[in-house]
Amino acid sequence: MSSKRELADIIMEQIEIEKESVRRLSETEKKVGSGAARLLVCEMRMDSQKHADVLEAMLEVLKSPQSSGSSWERALHSFVDPAIVRKEIENHMALEKSMSSHIQEETAKTDVEVIRTLLSHLGEDEKKHRAILDTIVQNCYKMIR
Repeated sequence: MSSKRELADIIMEQIEIEKESVRRLSETEKKVGSGAARLLVCEMRMDSQKHADVLEAMLEVLKSPQSSGSSWERALHSFVDPAIVRKEIENHMALEKSMSSHIQEETAKTDVEVIRTLLSHLGEDEKKHRAILDTIVQNCYKMIR
C-alpha cells in the first residue's frame, strides 16, 4: 500500500471519528441545561464539524492529480479575480482586528465568570482566524500584487 493510500485511509478514519463526535455532541447539547455549558458543547460540535470538513478537503487534495506549481499557486489560479481576493483579505484582517479589540474591551468590563469564559473562547478563535489570514497572506498575497 502506498504512503498516499495509507494517509488517505487514516484521514477517512478520522473523518468518521469527527462525524461521530458531531452526532454525540448534538445529542449532549440537547441535554445540557445551562446556557453557557450548552454554548461550549455547541462550540465543540462545530469544531468537530470543521475538522471533518478540513479532513475531507485534505482527502480531495490527496486524490487530485498533481500539476506543476505549488498548491498555493493552484489555489490562487482558481480565484476569479486576484484583486478582489486581495481586497477581501484586507477587509477580513480589519474585521478580525476590530473583533479582537471589542472582545478585549468586553472582557475587561465584566466580572461574570461565565461571560469571561465565553469571551475567552471567542478571543482564541479570533487569534486562530488571524493566523489563517496571515498564512494566506504569506503564501498567496505576494502572488497577487
